[in-house]
Amino acid sequence: MASSKPSYYLSLLFSIACLLSLLPLSAANPSPSPPPPCEKSDKEMRFLFSRWMAQYGKAYSCPIEHEKRYQIWKDNSNFIGSFRSETEISSGVGAFAPQTVTDSFVGMNRFGDLTPGEFAEQFTGFNATGGLLHAAPPPCPIPPDSWLPCCVDWRSSGAVTGVKFQRSCASCWAFAAAAAIEGLNKIRTGELVSLSEQRLQRRPGRHGARPGGRPRRRRVGGGVPVHRRQGRLRVGKLLSGHSASLSGFRAVPPNDERQLALAVARQPVTAYIDAGAREFMFYKGGVYRGPCSAERVNHAVAIVGYCEGFGGDKYWIAKNSWGSDWGEQGYVYLAKDVWWPQGTCGLATSPFYPTA
Repeated sequence: MASSKPSYYLSLLFSIACLLSLLPLSAANPSPSPPPPCEKSDKEMRFLFSRWMAQYGKAYSCPIEHEKRYQIWKDNSNFIGSFRSETEISSGVGAFAPQTVTDSFVGMNRFGDLTPGEFAEQFTGFNATGGLLHAAPPPCPIPPDSWLPCCVDWRSSGAVTGVKFQRSCASCWAFAAAAAIEGLNKIRTGELVSLSEQRLQRRPGRHGARPGGRPRRRRVGGGVPVHRRQGRLRVGKLLSGHSASLSGFRAVPPNDERQLALAVARQPVTAYIDAGAREFMFYKGGVYRGPCSAERVNHAVAIVGYCEGFGGDKYWIAKNSWGSDWGEQGYVYLAKDVWWPQGTCGLATSPFYPTA
């Protein structure tokens, strides 16, 4: 019995030594991370492209055009995949889930067969050189000490209609202006009326959409046609006999996000942003911080609220006009209170709102 104890201790010490000898190897050679998913074959990509075409009702006039659009769609798909892989970082010890470097993420949508240039030409449409910014009245500041809620969302107040799809006639200005008027009308009358953007886009005596949003006389808030009646401005009957009365519109002092927040706390506001980046084109959710230019705006949206998330991120709630399958059910959340005065993507450069 006594002779068995030394052999027991020797075997125990030997086992411990073996385990210790393995530790440096495991530290120097950690278990490899799982390999990235294999790149899909061309056959698989073409199958996915055909499914995407069916989902959005796409059809092309000839095989050459079909192949061209497939190659663009494939390039966009690769961009989306690389964006995801670049923004994701592997979780470390104690982490609960993979984290992201950026606050927003992307995904395929109906614009997958367009290049960024084609997309910007067809679906943005605001022309900053057309004089619209210069047609705005002098800024009208709101007293800076006015009460300012920490969180505003006009959707929860029933002052925002459903997200619409502007299609490809460069009419973002009409949809953004209509959203602001719809919100004001709901706040004043208690009735939410969906206005007809097509009516806003028609020139007198002509049919069809008028791209670009260039201003004319007697237009309110970026191209909304009005008729003078007893000293007031009155938007023509746009839907089912309803009309919205306006006395004009006011410009928010430029490059001042607090003034913009004070205005949005009272009603939805129209703002112009740069929406030309491919990251914005395929935005799917999260707080968007760029890339974009604060100096070059090309798209109109309606700011319908702002808030601060649980993580401390402040954001604007912007209603877009690219359909409900773009972004977060048609909305984009833009970073709020950034350090540059123009705001994210230039949203604070020239906002305005209708008045009654």
